[in-house]
Amino acid sequence: MKVSIMCESMLLQDALSYYLKDILTTFNDCEFVISDTPLQISKPLCIIGSTSQSDIKKPFTQVSLSKDLQNFYHHKVKSTKIIANTIPENFLNIKNPELKLQIDSILEEFSSKIYQTLKNNGQ
Repeated sequence: MKVSIMCESMLLQDALSYYLKDILTTFNDCEFVISDTPLQISKPLCIIGSTSQSDIKKPFTQVSLSKDLQNFYHHKVKSTKIIANTIPENFLNIKNPELKLQIDSILEEFSSKIYQTLKNNGQ
């Protein structure tokens, strides 16, 4: 996860920069932007505020900030990436049996690797 911070409040900007120093990056390289005001930007916007519509609730602790960021990332950023990478309809209707077997083999290998990774990490 890589974020950029664009807050009007310098105090809030500095606090977020301190807590998120390991995942901070430039606007061009970030996956989403954290701001205390609505912005018209092309990247997903994570709003920090004290209203119920805010993605990050103020006041926050380092733990609550991390939890709110994870929720935002998984529900708004990652889901957007998945939707953007949908398979075109004409690719789903595979008529070539050899190609179908090859794809099935790749999927089985991939599933096995995911399972093994989860097993090795105690999930």
